[in-house]
Amino acid sequence: MSETSTRAVTPKMLFTEAFLNDPYPAYKSLLDEGSVHYLNYGPGTWGIFGHSDCSSAIRDPRLTARRTGMFALALAPEQRAEFTELARLLGLWMLFIDAPEHSRLRKLMNKGFSPAIVDSLRPQVESIVDHLLANRHSGSEADILKDVAYPLPMLVIAEMLGISDAMHDKLLEWTDTIAVFIGNPHHTPESLRPAQNAILEITQFFSGEVAQRRKQKGNDLISLLLDIEEDGDVLTEEELLAQCVMLLFGGHETTRNLVGNGMFTLLRHPEQLAELRENPGMIRSAVEELLRFESPVQYTARMARQEMEICGVRLQAGEPILFMLAAANRDPRVFKDPDHLDLKRVSNSHLSFGAGAHFCIGNQLARLEGQVAILKLVRKFPRMKLAERAVEWAPNSILRGLKSLPVEL
Repeated sequence: MSETSTRAVTPKMLFTEAFLNDPYPAYKSLLDEGSVHYLNYGPGTWGIFGHSDCSSAIRDPRLTARRTGMFALALAPEQRAEFTELARLLGLWMLFIDAPEHSRLRKLMNKGFSPAIVDSLRPQVESIVDHLLANRHSGSEADILKDVAYPLPMLVIAEMLGISDAMHDKLLEWTDTIAVFIGNPHHTPESLRPAQNAILEITQFFSGEVAQRRKQKGNDLISLLLDIEEDGDVLTEEELLAQCVMLLFGGHETTRNLVGNGMFTLLRHPEQLAELRENPGMIRSAVEELLRFESPVQYTARMARQEMEICGVRLQAGEPILFMLAAANRDPRVFKDPDHLDLKRVSNSHLSFGAGAHFCIGNQLARLEGQVAILKLVRKFPRMKLAERAVEWAPNSILRGLKSLPVEL
């Protein structure tokens, strides 16, 4: 099937309130129909749902990660000028840069997330989780999201960056504002202004932190990034600030949803939860399955560099395309019984961290935090169950996570 024009195609209504509450029936229905669909994202956008197509097409060099202009597609031309700084600052994030600049940045940044560095953080992460759980007792009520999943990744990434405890609440406020912006497919000037202000403020904050490290370096990640050099190449000041903002945002938002979504899923599958409790060695495969089953990142995007055909559809230069990662994670052509949670699943080739050159740089840190937090919760509170009141999902189409997770410990 080849579509020569999107103007004649009626978008399928994927992004609805029902989608926010439970996207998986819609994913199943669309996967049954085919791999590629035209969706009600912005003025209308193609989305790729099949695992094979997602995995291969996201690597296509004819597509660009420089997509920060997507948020302005629905704005009138005279409104876009107000948000040029938002687009510029986001465009400095490694997430939104192409090779060769991306390859250079990734090579430098990888040194801060090497397996040895991440492995060395395990005692630190365990200590933080123990502290968060210290005053919690079996039989009491708690909110797993508020008490563990929400503070944990901020405490970890802030400690890695050497940021003072006094700044945590403000940093959470900024990252929450950015998350609301990232997850909204229908932008207005009113929805964009808080995001632009938050990114300006957080960039200014890191400017002060970097200035302090230049005077006196420590053992933190900012100091490491200042010292990183590869073949005479270093991060520029603007690049360093942008990556600090990206790491703080990405390190918090996705990991908290891994822990929150993972615990919610386990509590809805008590037999599997009990098996994990009795067999803690399963935690690595369990976290991979939880990432597949209830993906913290539901989709990502690229834009066409030129007029092109991909997966049977024709894109114009500058036209966006979505990669529906969470749908690909439920593709029955790749995963046996995909709607079944199987903590022992082998060959789990989920796409929850993306694929290709932009595969999430913090994936090992997120996995570590998820493994430690989930296993400690499961083992410390063997009678934990969901509270009777219903849970609500945050109104965010990209970053899937709960507003709260009330439980009886």
